[in-house]
Amino acid sequence: MPDPQTPDSASGYSGPTRRSFLIAAGAGVTVTAAGIWLATTPEAPDSAMPPLDPDNPRGLAHYDPVYPRAARGLEAPLGFENCANPTARARRDIAGSDGHVVTPVIDRFIIHHTGTTNDQLDFLSRCNKRSSAPTFYLRHDGSVIELIRPGAKPSSTGADWNWRSVAVETLAATGAPEYAVTAEQLEELSQMIAWLATFDGKSLDGVPVSFTIDREHVITHQETWSGTECPGPYLQARLDDIVARARDIFLNELT
Repeated sequence: MPDPQTPDSASGYSGPTRRSFLIAAGAGVTVTAAGIWLATTPEAPDSAMPPLDPDNPRGLAHYDPVYPRAARGLEAPLGFENCANPTARARRDIAGSDGHVVTPVIDRFIIHHTGTTNDQLDFLSRCNKRSSAPTFYLRHDGSVIELIRPGAKPSSTGADWNWRSVAVETLAATGAPEYAVTAEQLEELSQMIAWLATFDGKSLDGVPVSFTIDREHVITHQETWSGTECPGPYLQARLDDIVARARDIFLNELT
C-alpha cells in the first residue's frame, strides 16, 4: 500500500497528485480520479520480472545428467540430427563428412577451450555460428553443465572425431596468449576422465566404451587438427599432469 498523502491546503489534492493533474490538464488530457491515482503509482521494478536461469539461459528442456558431478543436463539443439528441429539425437554410428557408417564407441576424451573469459553457456545452448556444442561445459569454479548426453554425438571436434569421443569445453580464466584455467577446472577435468574410465569394457548411456587413462585416449583439439591452437598453451602443457591426477583418482578413489 502507498504511504498516506499529506493534503495540499490550497486544493485538497496531494502535492504529487495535483502536479499530475496540472500536467495532464495542460496537455488537454481528460483526467479522472482513477487516472490521477494511476499516474502517481510507481511501475513495478525490473526485479519483478523472473530472472534468467544462469544454468539454463535459453530455457532448454533439461534432464538428470548422466555425469553425476554435473549441475544440470540440457538438451542443446546441436546434440540433435537437425539443430533447427531438435527431435532425434545425433547418432554415433555415422562419421566423416561423407556420412559413412561406423561401429559406435567412446574411446577419446577431447579437451577444448572457449578462447574467451565470458560465460559461453548461452552461446553453446543454441544453433550457433560455429556449430559448437560439447558434451560438457566447464566453468571457472569447476561446475559442469552437460549439454549433450554422452550417448549422443557431440558437435565439437569435427566429423572424424565427434562419433568416438566425449568433449569438454573449458571456459578460459585468462585471455591470450596463455588462456589459463583455474585449479578447480584442472581438478574437474581429471575427475571427468577418471569417471569415464570406470566404463571401460562397459556401456555408457548405451554406447560401448574402450577407454584407458593415458595420452593416447586423452587428447586436445589441436591434436586432432593442426589448424587450431585450442585449448591454448596453458592446458596443453598440463595434459600429463591432468592424466596423472585422473589415474590417481581412478585407482584410489573410484575403485
